[in-house]
Amino acid sequence: MTHLQDILDIHFEPAGGTKYWLEQQERLHIDARHTITSIEDLSLFGLMDVEALRSRPLLDFVPRRYHDQLQQMILSETGGTSGSPCRRIYSEEDFNNGFVKPWLTAVERHHFPRGGRWLFVGPSGPHIIDRSARTMARSLGSLEPFTLDCDVRWIKRQAKGSIGYTLYLDHVLSQAMNIIQTQEIDTLFTTPPLLLLMGEHMSSEQRQAIRGIHTGGMAMDENSWHHVTRLFPEAVVLPGYGNSLFGVCFPLSPDQPDVFESGDGKRLIIELVPWTGQGQDGFVPTARAKADERGRVFCHILDPTFLLINMLERETAVATPLPNGTTGLTDIRPIALPSIKQEGVY
Repeated sequence: MTHLQDILDIHFEPAGGTKYWLEQQERLHIDARHTITSIEDLSLFGLMDVEALRSRPLLDFVPRRYHDQLQQMILSETGGTSGSPCRRIYSEEDFNNGFVKPWLTAVERHHFPRGGRWLFVGPSGPHIIDRSARTMARSLGSLEPFTLDCDVRWIKRQAKGSIGYTLYLDHVLSQAMNIIQTQEIDTLFTTPPLLLLMGEHMSSEQRQAIRGIHTGGMAMDENSWHHVTRLFPEAVVLPGYGNSLFGVCFPLSPDQPDVFESGDGKRLIIELVPWTGQGQDGFVPTARAKADERGRVFCHILDPTFLLINMLERETAVATPLPNGTTGLTDIRPIALPSIKQEGVY
C-alpha cells in the first residue's frame, strides 16, 4: 500500500479519523479512501482553506486516534506573516522526517562542519524553528545553540526605518554580539537579513572563525549570497527553504546552492503551479509550471498526525529540472499580497 493510501486511511477513517477532513469528504459526497488513488486526485478537494486552519480548534485537524497521545506531540505555529498564525502538531517521527532527516542528508552532501559552537538568532516560543535548531546542533555532536529572544511577530508590526524597528534590531544585535564576543562561536543559524547585520558588526577575526552557516526563514537572493560568502570566507553556507507546517528542504548540490529540492516525494510534495499574479483567479490545481517557468509554490503535507491538501504557499519560484529526475525550486521570492505588510527579518 502506498504512503498516500496509508495517510488517507488514517485521516478518513470514520471513527478514528480527522474531524475537518471527514467534513470535507461529506461535503463532496465521496469516500476519499477509495476515490483518491493518486496525488492528482487530491485536486477534488480544491484549495486548502487557510482561514479554517487559522480559526478552527487545532484538534479538528488531528486524527482522533491520536487524541490520547497529545502529551507526546510537538506543537508548532507559523509566524503570521500573511495573517493570523496557523497551527499544527508533529509526532516525534513526523518532526524527524520533516526537519532532522533532511538536515542530516544535506550536512553530508554539503560537508557542513560537525561539533561546532552554535548561535541561533531566531524565534522561540510557539515557532518550531527553535526546537529544530537545538536538534540540528545536537545531531552534529554539538551543545545546543546559544540563543536569544527574537519576537518575529513584533518586528512585523514596526514600519521599516521607524524608531520601534531600529530599537528592536539594536536589541537583537546587542544580545547576539555579546554571545559572539564571549563564546567562540563558529556556527551560525539565522535569517539572511540578521546574518548580514551581524556580519557587519563582527570583526574580521570573528567572521573568519565561522565554519558553518545555516540560513532559514526567508530566501537568500543572489546579492545577499555573494555578500555572505564575502563576509564569511571560511564558512560552508547551507540555506534552507521551509516553514512551520511542512519542515525544511535543502539544495540538492553544493554547486547549485540556490536550487532546492521539492520535498521528499512521500510525506512532502512541493510543486509549482501557474499563477496569474493576484489572489486565486485563474488557479488550476492540476496544472504545473514548465521547466524554467515561474509558478506559485503548492504543496501537500501527508503526515499521520496532520494532513494538508492543496496548500498554496506565499512564495513563487522557478521550476528547475534536477539530475535525479525531479523538479527543483530556484529564485524563491515572496508574493506581494495585500495581507502581507512586510516579511520583517524572518
